[in-house]
Amino acid sequence: MGGHLFQFAVLLGVLGLAAVVSISLRLPVVPLYIAAGVVLGGVLEYDEVVHFLGSLGVVFLLFSLGLEFSQSSVSRAPKRFLTAGSIDFAFNFPVGIFVGLALGWSWVEAFCLAGVLYMSSSAVVSKCIVDFGRAARPETETILSIMVFEDLVIAFYLALLNALVVGGAELSATGVGFLLLKAALFVLLLILLARRFQAPFERLISHRSEEAFTLVLFAFILLVASSAIAAGLSEAVGAFLAGLVIGSTQLKERAAHTLRPFQTLFAALFFVSFGMGLELRSMLDVLAPALLLVLIGFIAKVLGGFFAGRASGHPPYQAAVIGLSLVPKGEFSILIAALAGSVASPESNLAALTAVYVFALSIIGPIGMREADRIWSFIVPAEAETKS
Repeated sequence: MGGHLFQFAVLLGVLGLAAVVSISLRLPVVPLYIAAGVVLGGVLEYDEVVHFLGSLGVVFLLFSLGLEFSQSSVSRAPKRFLTAGSIDFAFNFPVGIFVGLALGWSWVEAFCLAGVLYMSSSAVVSKCIVDFGRAARPETETILSIMVFEDLVIAFYLALLNALVVGGAELSATGVGFLLLKAALFVLLLILLARRFQAPFERLISHRSEEAFTLVLFAFILLVASSAIAAGLSEAVGAFLAGLVIGSTQLKERAAHTLRPFQTLFAALFFVSFGMGLELRSMLDVLAPALLLVLIGFIAKVLGGFFAGRASGHPPYQAAVIGLSLVPKGEFSILIAALAGSVASPESNLAALTAVYVFALSIIGPIGMREADRIWSFIVPAEAETKS
């Protein structure tokens, strides 16, 4: 047996098994998908079909992020939102720049590493909040506010990263500024059109037939994503903007329900295709620096979250929970590493380093969230008794 049908049968079977294992162990499924890809990379042929379907996973991941983006955290307490988000950014993004330059990388590679270290996994964090019964706790709103801030930053970050990928390391500051201006005009035009023609747009895309609605929705997402590429943005940013547009209409819940199975499938294929592009030997070669990076990333996220929590008025215990809750890494760190593949030198092993880093923190992070009470009780027994 051979061919694409057999290959996808094996791929989907292994991914389904990974999902079952993740549920049994109460762990995020992303690192298991990557691990499955590394194993399957030595067995199955990595071809353009897998790569293309994986790229659709990127589009649907970012569309879902834009769809779920909420302005409530910003509008209710804009000052606290900006303060907490800025502190989290200041503690984490520059660390990636410094570490990358210390490793002897180019500034473009260091910029990529900064994004990997900065972004928490909103999917993992949100799921853990629900699974661990923390939705009603007072620090949760601040955690979600920081997640929203990171989501906004990643949209601009991806635009700049795409400019660097297209223009390369030789791109001048003027060239970067021009590309960003063109991207900003595209974003502004899309938002203005969405607001001006919201009612006609809803009537156009909405249809009682689920089949017609699904096809028109797919066409809209892919059209905006491809238009973003022409404007100097990546398809990921275009998909995020498409999600923002749909999320501002009455079709938000219907779109989320319609796309959920497709997002699950294509996102899984993206992570496994990323893993198939890695070699186990390359991951073992970067194990020592990756573990050091795990330690640095863990400390930076916890400290950044702690001080962001304190600046938002939380007592020390709640601030510590915020810091531990921001540790999990996942889909966006892998996305950044994948986009940076064309500008990262083989010597940097950025993809392998990111894979080990994400694998470790996507496991350590949820455990830290789940055991936050015990960890704080161990560190400060007296104060843990009066925590709120």
